Amino acid sequence: MLTRNPLYVSLVLGIVAIQYLLASQGQPDASGWQALVRLALALSLLIVPFNALGSHAGRHILFRLPSGWPLIGGPITLEAMVWGACGALSLITLIVLFAAFNLQMGRAEMLRLTPAFVYEAGLIISIALTFVPQLVLSAHEIREAQLVRGHRMRRIRDLLPFLVSLLTTALEHSFQLAESLEARGFGNVRESRPHSEIMLKTLTLLGLAGALSGFFVLTYLDSLRAAGTAVALSSVALLVGVFWAQGKRVRRTRYWHRRWAWQDSIVLACAAAVVLALVLARAGDSAALLYDPYSNMVPPFQPWLGLALLALVAPVIVRLSRPAHQALR
Repeated sequence: MLTRNPLYVSLVLGIVAIQYLLASQGQPDASGWQALVRLALALSLLIVPFNALGSHAGRHILFRLPSGWPLIGGPITLEAMVWGACGALSLITLIVLFAAFNLQMGRAEMLRLTPAFVYEAGLIISIALTFVPQLVLSAHEIREAQLVRGHRMRRIRDLLPFLVSLLTTALEHSFQLAESLEARGFGNVRESRPHSEIMLKTLTLLGLAGALSGFFVLTYLDSLRAAGTAVALSSVALLVGVFWAQGKRVRRTRYWHRRWAWQDSIVLACAAAVVLALVLARAGDSAALLYDPYSNMVPPFQPWLGLALLALVAPVIVRLSRPAHQALR
């Protein structure tokens, strides 16, 4: 998301693709994410001609369309196609990264790592992340069952049995999820007095308003920079205290505690090193990660930054070095 440079993005895509292939082995939800990745590939193929037809800037003209054609009329340039290809490459990288993350991080793990004061939002996000692959998998199963029974889609009306079955399956899954949450006591928080609830909400509102005001002063009023810093820091401290108090009201049980191993420290250190390298690159040169094919077709590349991005392969090495019973999910 920081750059459209195809060299850096391709490097990250290669590393993420290795993670995705390793994570999809033996995963029941892999087929749903594979369908999403294929959809992203199909959409990315539309970005290149769409950008070429909509942007007519550039010096290298490939051909011309009649100027009388609205929107798309004019020269079709190589620069516009390269810029569209860079956008498509970024989109594919994000989708593959999204799929690899969800294959390795289960819903239970995400909920376990979610802070207690936002447990409801954590559940909603975890369900939303798995909605698309589950829906794709259900659609595939329903379609196979209908094909076995001789159902063929020749007209739009033939979609009705498929859509009804898909909707019924989604409702059944939602009911099962609601029943399982109810059976496990989800949402069971400690009872609090009405005035305590009002006080927590009021303090949260004050903390958010204070943080917003402090950052506004820091951004636009240089003469009140000290006051803005004090207001922002105190508001953030107030929010942390309120969140801690709200989290204490939530009852959470854990059947097992995940231990922090030395391999986890290596992965965290490599990720922090990549973030630090990107910050140093932007601080040293604001145009270090920028790429504009309209001004220069050759993308810039800094070898030291490319080597720093290679540190993202650390999870792959850790996964392959761990025993099978300790491998990351």
